[in-house]
Amino acid sequence: MTTADTLQDIEELQQRCEQYEGISLKLNWDMLRHSPEAGGAEWLVTYEEDVLVGFIGLYGFAGEMEVCGMVRPGYRRRGIFTSLWERAQTIIKRNNITTLLLNAPAASLSAPGFLKTLPLVFNHAEYQMKWDAAAVPQGSAEASSAAGAVILRPAREDEAPILIELDREGFDMTQEDAAEMFEQQQHEALQEHIMIEMNGQPAGKMRLWTENNETWIYGFTVDKKLRGLGIGRSALQQTIERERRNYNGVNLEVALDNPNALKLYESCGFVILNKQDYYRYTG
Repeated sequence: MTTADTLQDIEELQQRCEQYEGISLKLNWDMLRHSPEAGGAEWLVTYEEDVLVGFIGLYGFAGEMEVCGMVRPGYRRRGIFTSLWERAQTIIKRNNITTLLLNAPAASLSAPGFLKTLPLVFNHAEYQMKWDAAAVPQGSAEASSAAGAVILRPAREDEAPILIELDREGFDMTQEDAAEMFEQQQHEALQEHIMIEMNGQPAGKMRLWTENNETWIYGFTVDKKLRGLGIGRSALQQTIERERRNYNGVNLEVALDNPNALKLYESCGFVILNKQDYYRYTG
C-alpha cells in the first residue's frame, strides 16, 4: 500500500468519525501530506483486515508538538488508540519536545474516556470560525479608515526576517522558535505568505492555505505599534473579497483568551462553527 493510499484511507476515516459524532477533527492536512524532513507531520495507523481503524498524528511546531487521533466507530473501547499512543512515545521522545498538547473537539463524546487516563491539564481552547455574509453586522462592511492605505501582496523572499519578527512579536515567541516555524512553513504547499502594507511599509502578515475551495487564514498579526488603526479589519475585508471572487470559503482559528481578535472577526462576519480543546501532557 502506498502513502497516497493510506492518506486516502485517513481522509475516509476522518469523514466517518466526524459524521458519526457531529464533530470537526483538526488533522492539519497541509502537514499530513509532507514528510517530517519537509516540515510535515509524523503519523501512525492501525489496520484490521485491510480496514483503517485507528490513526494518530503528531505535529511539531517549533519545540511544541500537538497530537490528534481517531478510532473508527464500532472498533472503540478495544485499546486501539492506547496502543497507538504507546507507539507514539518513541516519536515524541526523539523530537525532544518541550510542550506536548493533546487536541480533541470539545463536542467529542469519545475523547474524554481516553484523555482522563493521562496526566493532563487544560491548556487552552480555540474556536474555528467561518465567514458568513448573513452574519455581517449592518454597517460594519464599510471600509475602515485605514483601508485606502492598506495593501495586501505576496511576501518577497528577502522579507523573511520581517515575517519572522512579526511572528515573534505577535505570538510571543522566541526568535529561534519563530525562525524554525517559518522554515517549516516554507515546505508547505497550497499556501501564500501575505505581507500587509500601510503607506508602503510592512504593517502585518498572514498565511493563506487553500484546498477544495476553502481558504484558511493562519498567522494573522499586525505590528503592535500600529494596532487600533483599522489595519487588521481592512486586511480581513480585502481577503474576504478576494476569496469570494475565487468562490472560496474563508476560515480561521482564534484562541478563546484573545477577546479582541474574536470581536474583530465577529464584526467582519465570521461565525463560530467548532471548538477545539487542548490539554498539556504533564507526565
